[in-house]
Amino acid sequence: MSAKLRVDVGDSPLRSEHERLLRTALRRGDKDPESALADGRLEGTYTPEALRLASNTWRARMVHEHHSAAVFSRLLPQLMAAGADLEFKTCVLRMSMDELRHASLCAGVVGLLGGEPEAETDLRTQPLPEHEDATAAEAALRNVMFVGCLSETVSIALLTEERELTTEPVIRRVVDQLAADEVLHAKLGWSYLAHVWPSFDEAQRARTDAYLPVAFGYLEAKMLEAMPLLGELPDELRAEAEALGCLASEDGRELLYATLEGVIAPRLRDYGLDALAAWEHRRRPSA
Repeated sequence: MSAKLRVDVGDSPLRSEHERLLRTALRRGDKDPESALADGRLEGTYTPEALRLASNTWRARMVHEHHSAAVFSRLLPQLMAAGADLEFKTCVLRMSMDELRHASLCAGVVGLLGGEPEAETDLRTQPLPEHEDATAAEAALRNVMFVGCLSETVSIALLTEERELTTEPVIRRVVDQLAADEVLHAKLGWSYLAHVWPSFDEAQRARTDAYLPVAFGYLEAKMLEAMPLLGELPDELRAEAEALGCLASEDGRELLYATLEGVIAPRLRDYGLDALAAWEHRRRPSA
């Protein structure tokens, strides 16, 4: 059911705890982007079309980041069922808080661009796959690997490029924060894979291998679905959008494939997974 999503901080007695978490557990470096957004204004001059395109892009990110918080929080029960070490359980909760913070930062950018920081969307979130063909240990690894080794590793590549292109100072601070957090989020996947893979027997490894074409196909479909916001733009409009932290769709697609084929698949292959074949034979989800 569709409803309006806003990510404002309220005036409940827990507001001070929320702000303490931002200052301590979620802080990275000395420059927090929240204060930059609160005090900031655009330094460059942009056309109304560029502001509209960028506002729509950051609003879509707001929705995506808000939903992503549920993904990380739902990893916790699966890690618990798998008997994962405590640091993995702790970190997924921190990452869930990161994503809520990201949603708030994206909303702040929408406001900075002159847009309304709310979106009509389905507030319900999708459950994680249960992987009934797998043991609890395999199910946890599949989902942590999909989130960290696949999705968040692609996000690092996209955000790294956006950070190079973004020239608007306040938005650059936001992109810096997002990029820094995504490095940790990807580290979850690669660290967990390295931690549990040696304990898997031959059958568990074979089933994990068989899962990869599904994971690659689903990731490709979801990433491409999220990229057409900007489409093909005239050069001047494209330059304005990039300055405001928005990567052109064709560049995003190129980075997606370069990262999957040149970084993720070879790195998974180092663990003995037949990732290159899995990518070649990926299975896109049906409608």
